Amino acid sequence: MATVPKFLMPRDEDVIGPQNEAERRLYKLIMEVINGGQSAKTSIAELTDELRIRIRAKR
Repeated sequence: MATVPKFLMPRDEDVIGPQNEAERRLYKLIMEVINGGQSAKTSIAELTDELRIRIRAKR
């Protein structure tokens, strides 16, 4: 299993998209919510809670 740094490394200015596995997982979760037909009235708190639940479930 790959070691994930506690703090993300600085990004190069010209890089677009996720750079490592942690960023790819977060990007995937965000895109699931965006493309999942969620209501435009979904609050940031609700989004954050859902992401935390999904992240914990995948550990």
